[in-house]
Amino acid sequence: MTTTLSDESFTKYLKSVDTLIALKKDSQKVKNEYGDTKSINVEFGSHKFNVMDKSVTGFSVVIANNDVSIALRKTKNKINPSPVIKVEFRAEFLARKGYVKAIAIVNSFIADFFLDDSKVKISEIHLATDIQGYHFTHLDFFRMKTRSRNSQTHQEETDYSRASAYGSATTFSGFSFGGGDYHMRIYNKTLEINKFKNKGFAQTLLWEHKPNYNPNATVWRLEIQIRRNKLKKLVNSDGSTMDDYNNILNGIPDLWNKALTDFRILDVSDSDTFDMLRGKRTLKNGSERLLSKNAIRHILKKADSLPFWSDLKIWNTYCGKDISTAFNIPKSGSFDYVSNSIKSLYSTMAKHYGSVDSATVIQAFKEANEQNFHKKQISLIEDSFNKQLDWFERIEYLQDNGVCNLPMYKALEANIYTTVEIANSSIHANRFSSDMTDRLFSRLAFPANQDKHLTSEASSLFINTNTALHEADKLF
Repeated sequence: MTTTLSDESFTKYLKSVDTLIALKKDSQKVKNEYGDTKSINVEFGSHKFNVMDKSVTGFSVVIANNDVSIALRKTKNKINPSPVIKVEFRAEFLARKGYVKAIAIVNSFIADFFLDDSKVKISEIHLATDIQGYHFTHLDFFRMKTRSRNSQTHQEETDYSRASAYGSATTFSGFSFGGGDYHMRIYNKTLEINKFKNKGFAQTLLWEHKPNYNPNATVWRLEIQIRRNKLKKLVNSDGSTMDDYNNILNGIPDLWNKALTDFRILDVSDSDTFDMLRGKRTLKNGSERLLSKNAIRHILKKADSLPFWSDLKIWNTYCGKDISTAFNIPKSGSFDYVSNSIKSLYSTMAKHYGSVDSATVIQAFKEANEQNFHKKQISLIEDSFNKQLDWFERIEYLQDNGVCNLPMYKALEANIYTTVEIANSSIHANRFSSDMTDRLFSRLAFPANQDKHLTSEASSLFINTNTALHEADKLF
């Protein structure tokens, strides 16, 4: 909460915070033989709280009970853009009262005892639903489709979104995708309750009154976490942002619909999923064929979401309206970026090698190439072209959604073929992988007489070190 209240109300608030700070100091003197959190009881009318002996970063004092935790900050300025009160709702409180009533109760309490005039901002929101009838497995982790990149499971790095899987080889308890400001978790809620009995309120308050609830079947929870930085980038159909408090409360179904559109599990067969994990497919004659990244993309692209996924998008009988994302339009490759990159290269080389002559440049490119092969198993040039193709695909996505119009990117993309050849006949030798060749073919419309040339040259061209040095000398 930020504040724009009167001088009288501001003085009242500061006195209340001072009183609580004094109680906080008293709570720190309380002897506790069992190592539990120390606190002192305090009452506000009919509301009972504990003044905690410790606060949270940026705030002066914390009061808490079984329903909420409220952090208060002593401030010198009446008009303050930073929050002076931070409220965290307990999950059981929200389940017992419902989020609309729970928020109204807390807002009324704040107005009565602390700030009678304030602006509420939501820093983080968690949305969840519980389901039965589908048993998630390790394979669903690899069926998840998101716009995130750079995934990590509990054992290995993959090309899926940033994620984690929970469990072991014999048990599976869930996984998460995304991270930071935008996050989805799917986990075994029944297992969690069996392990942590204080989580059992979900069974009593949320499940048992449902006619289709089966107490003998596993309950899985789908949970979405959206932080303020992400909320500020979401735009309603009327052009207003989800940064607004009322927009968020009124737009819960819209946020849920948006999240389950951005994070969705695809209806890919077990056999295709295993093939993607192995990186190869067994043919009818018993032989095996390697699956390129482009082939895996094709499998995912043609798959629909799981049959029940569209039903999950409905929030308490409400179908959410579309929410757009305020994209940052990708920057075009102007010469200023080229010039600055060259300056940075020379400066860094001078610090590292003590030289910027042509031989040192060749050495730097060679070592960078070897390092990239070691980390990613692809060359430096191929890595850079993959990022360029990512840029093209992002531009295409934005244009298709009416966000921007940059027709020049098609001309740049058409010149990639020539760039591939040049890259193979200059600074260092390179062999492009079949994935790179497949990706180029899938996006670029080459003249028929160039197709065969690309296959023979771009996928198998080698040049020796002397040629590389000779060509590089021409450049510097």
